[in-house]
Amino acid sequence: MSSVYRPPAQATFVLERSPEAPCEPESVVDAPLVGFDAFLVDSRVYGWVRLSADRVTDLLNASDEVTLVNAQAECLPDGRLSWHDRLVVARDRLIAVRAAGPRGDPARRLRTRLHPLVVQSGPYLIGGYLHVPSGAAPLAEIAARPRMTPLSSGWLEYWSDGRRHDQWSGTIVFNRDLADAIELVGEEDLEFGMLSWPLTRRPAR
Repeated sequence: MSSVYRPPAQATFVLERSPEAPCEPESVVDAPLVGFDAFLVDSRVYGWVRLSADRVTDLLNASDEVTLVNAQAECLPDGRLSWHDRLVVARDRLIAVRAAGPRGDPARRLRTRLHPLVVQSGPYLIGGYLHVPSGAAPLAEIAARPRMTPLSSGWLEYWSDGRRHDQWSGTIVFNRDLADAIELVGEEDLEFGMLSWPLTRRPAR
C-alpha cells in the first residue's frame, strides 16, 4: 500500500548570525545566504538563512509552527535586541515574512497579471504586487488562497523605538488572516509610498 505524503507540522529555518560564510578551504556552500525577517505584532526576528529547495511561501503554508535557530529579535516598542538559540513561533502570530528564495518550477507557472496592493496589519504597512490569473478578481483570489500570500517587489514599514524603519524585499509574504485592511492602489502610490494610515478596506473572509 502506497503511503500518502503529509507536509511537516513545523518548518525549521537555521539562521546564521553573520552574512559571511566561514573561510574553510574544504567547505562548499550549496546556497547563498539571504536575509530573513519574521514580523510579529510586537517584535521582529531576523538572521541569515540558506534557502536552496523550497519556496518560503510553500513552507509557511504547510507548517503550523516555525522554528528559528540562532535568531536575533528586536522588540519594537523600545528597540531592545536579544539572541535566541531556538525560537518556536506559531504561524498564527506571523504577520509577515521576508526572505529570498527559489521561484519554483517554471513549468508550473501560470500567466498572471500584477496588481499593486497595500496591506495594513497591526503596526505594519506592507506593499507589493499580487500575481493573479488573468480575469480573476484580486481580493477574491486572496480569500481563496492559503493564508500566507506572497507579494513581489515588496516593501514593509514599521516603527521601533520611536523611529520609522523601512524593509525592502524581492518578495514579502503576509498573513491574510491577520490583515486589518487590504487595498488595491495605483501604481504611483505603491512606487512612491503615497499612502496614508489607516487603510479603509477590510479583507475578504
